[in-house]
Amino acid sequence: MRRLVTSFAASLVTGAACFILAGLSALPVPAFAARPSSVAPPPAAAPVIRAERVAAVEGITEYRLPNGLRILLAPDDAQPTTTVNMTYLVGSRHENYGETGMAHLLEHLMFKGTPSLPGRTIPTEFARRGMQFNGTTAQDRTNYFETFAASDDNLDWALRMEADRMVNSFISRADLDKEMTVVRNEMEIGENNPMRMLQQQMYAAAYRWHNYAKAPIGARSDVERVGIENLQAFYRRYYQPDNAVLVVAGQFDPARALSQIEQAFGPIPRPTRVLPTEHTVEPPQEGARELTLTRPGDSSIVAAMYHVAPGAHPDTTALALLTVILADTPGGRLEHALVDTRKAAWQMSMFDAMKDPGVILFAAGTGKDRPIEPVRAALLAEIEGLAAKPVTQDELDRARVRMRNAYEKILNDPARYGVALSESIAKGDWRLLFIARDRVETTTLEDVQRVAENYLRQTNRTVGEFLPGDKPQLAAIPQSPDVAALVRDYAGKAVAQAVPTFDPSPANIDAHTVRQTLPNGMELALLSKPTRGEAVNGTLVLHLGNTQSLQGKTAIGSLTAGMLDRGAGVFSRQQIADRFEALKANVSISGSSERLTVRFETHRAYLPDLLDLLRTVLRMPTFPSAELETLRASSIAGVDSQRRQPNALAPNALGRHGNPYPAEDPRYTPTFDESVASLRGVTQAELREFHAQFYGADHAQLAIVGDFDAADAEKQIQFLFGDWRAQVPFERVDRPFIAIPAASFTLDTPGKANAVYLASQPVDLLNDSPDYPLMLIATRVLGGTGMRSRLADRLRQQEGISYGVSSSLSIGALDRAGRFALWAVYAPQNQTRLRDAVGQEMQRFVRDGITSVELSEAVSGLLQQGLISRTRDGLLAGALANQLYLGRTMAHTAEVEARISKATPEAVNDAIRRYLSPDTLTQAFAGDFGSGAGTPAATAAEPATAPAAAPAEPARP
Repeated sequence: MRRLVTSFAASLVTGAACFILAGLSALPVPAFAARPSSVAPPPAAAPVIRAERVAAVEGITEYRLPNGLRILLAPDDAQPTTTVNMTYLVGSRHENYGETGMAHLLEHLMFKGTPSLPGRTIPTEFARRGMQFNGTTAQDRTNYFETFAASDDNLDWALRMEADRMVNSFISRADLDKEMTVVRNEMEIGENNPMRMLQQQMYAAAYRWHNYAKAPIGARSDVERVGIENLQAFYRRYYQPDNAVLVVAGQFDPARALSQIEQAFGPIPRPTRVLPTEHTVEPPQEGARELTLTRPGDSSIVAAMYHVAPGAHPDTTALALLTVILADTPGGRLEHALVDTRKAAWQMSMFDAMKDPGVILFAAGTGKDRPIEPVRAALLAEIEGLAAKPVTQDELDRARVRMRNAYEKILNDPARYGVALSESIAKGDWRLLFIARDRVETTTLEDVQRVAENYLRQTNRTVGEFLPGDKPQLAAIPQSPDVAALVRDYAGKAVAQAVPTFDPSPANIDAHTVRQTLPNGMELALLSKPTRGEAVNGTLVLHLGNTQSLQGKTAIGSLTAGMLDRGAGVFSRQQIADRFEALKANVSISGSSERLTVRFETHRAYLPDLLDLLRTVLRMPTFPSAELETLRASSIAGVDSQRRQPNALAPNALGRHGNPYPAEDPRYTPTFDESVASLRGVTQAELREFHAQFYGADHAQLAIVGDFDAADAEKQIQFLFGDWRAQVPFERVDRPFIAIPAASFTLDTPGKANAVYLASQPVDLLNDSPDYPLMLIATRVLGGTGMRSRLADRLRQQEGISYGVSSSLSIGALDRAGRFALWAVYAPQNQTRLRDAVGQEMQRFVRDGITSVELSEAVSGLLQQGLISRTRDGLLAGALANQLYLGRTMAHTAEVEARISKATPEAVNDAIRRYLSPDTLTQAFAGDFGSGAGTPAATAAEPATAPAAAPAEPARP
């Protein structure tokens, strides 16, 4: 894969660290003397160096410092958050022989500190400030970003930190030794993914000379043996201001931010070194290439890769539109030719538009017992048959709407475009993002047909074994255009109108939320507020049935939910998808036998029509038989693909252990065979009957947040859903606390290089208890953030045996079947070390509890995380809908946050000892251990699918 990440889950990283507050709040402008002698430090008391304004497009202004650093300021007050994104123009393409993976290794080491930010200060401060962060490495660039609650203090610290680690990072042998094993574990995670490994092999076959042939993760031997001197030289060569672009997007004062940037980065000297010129040009491919990759797995995959134009070339937009036409779901040609005919269970595409000529890939998969030859034949026939079956205007129009909407969503979110600009920067200039968007409107049908016939041909294909052609017709791959000339006079569109900031405090949310109960019992929460692009988000939840009536209907309920948007009223699946696109709507429908959830995003002008369409989809599904068979086949393939995946086997084993319910009960955890059998047995008539009996709005909650008229929406919802009642009465399926005996499972998955550890224990607790906030704090300290926690410090930082580790807490408002869980990934040979380390940390955690410093970190991080989550309108709509169901308001969130703020170490430690015990954990170890399937034995734990819950309302009752 071309993108690798160093943080465990950026959206989940928060915390606090008051023991270094004094040093960090007064962090000086970086001491650049840490650079080698070839880079002279600035003179004492040097005057502030000013940045020069270069260009401005649609509210984004570019500046340049004398040392070469480019700066992009994109102020936007629509949300009270700020994103800082530092892009270095260095990636895996710049690595020399024997140095593969070096750019990615360096990305990891950039979190290990500087003389001013020693040890784990950087991740600690990220956690204390509730910052969402990440680092990613691709072929052409590496970037680091932080998104945080808008404040001068947060922005100043982030800017000083980025300036400091640009020039003063330790890049030490000790840190490399520990982090190398973490990166190797990350590599092992990828080796469990058949598509990723096939993709890497295809890159290596498609590129014979260019460094794009090498995956950013690198070769295992290079990663294990890399010399620290090489890595330090790589850092000094490429991590310089003249090779970097700094983006600040979101809510901030542009003049003040520019001044801070000038102070932090201006004194860094412009390097005297000259970056090496890259001469290699990949010649046109002279015939089809083929390869076969044989590894353990449960799905067969065939893929075809083609060389294409550089990312800045106009052909890139035509190729992107062509990708949608071929591989979109449900309307793409490959979907119709492969999935609808059930030749394949799924199909996908990947378009890697890079600085130099990139690639486009199409793939399809089926069960391992199904023949792959018909899939291959159909895949290649559709891709390379466009000359005989040209693209139609209707297909182009549909793809244009899809891409137009995608660009609009990116540009309406400062955090997203602040990071997305890295890709355009890597291709040559940040303004390429806007130029590509504009080209969506000007690309013609002839352009799309031309690129299809030029690039998607046999001689330009890599799919399996090598097949030379007698008279190959070579694809004409253009060279990169003159990007400077391309963007020189580009002005872009008009700057979007500023949006006032909305205070995301619980009290203000309640003050602006209109709550209403319709005569049939449907509950509404309507929060109208200004948003960028007049965006509107909503969540609709239907609660279904009761324990007795839902017996034996688990698969029926799941397939019913999956069929709703595959045909309704007079609309086909394709027509529904087209209508969603026309309404600029993102709609997600998911459900089980107990509940249906609909999440949607659209614009103010389209909300009435979207609600009307959702009424048709929810109340008038047609359950087409052909669509049912397609959904059944893909669902079964999905189950089959998990049979030997460690991250699926472990939670299934723990979900079944101690489960007291019969197989017909909705609370039962089925085996993989049972899941497949139940899916095979569902009939069209059963789906129709389930919908008629269980679906209704009399126990539904609908929350809408964004730019809309609440009064008009209420009237329309009353008209659309006010008369809809389920035939079978709803009564919540109770999940009481069950004491589950401790056990240990070893699950052997031959051929899987990455192992998974899951552990859990039941917790008898409700989230209105005073102990709930205390346990949130405890869980966060133990493993609730990606790089700064007890478990992360031990397993990743100290032992270097796990790329990712976390703890989680799932506590309901009505059900007492709470769960505390642990999760980690590791190499199978490190099983004993991991088990011992986790056991020791759990014993120490329960025995000694947390410190006042850890309490401060956790409280700060949880509160910042809660604030940021309330600025996400989609998340806020989900929280308001859940509060309706529970009979709560945001006052409950405020109460939980108040209790978090007032927590003491003594209270938290008492709660830890009251609810947690290492002796009651049930554990599962899944990986290639060279043994048979595991059976219950002695100790403890279970899957952690998410880190510790935020103070917002939990999703489950």
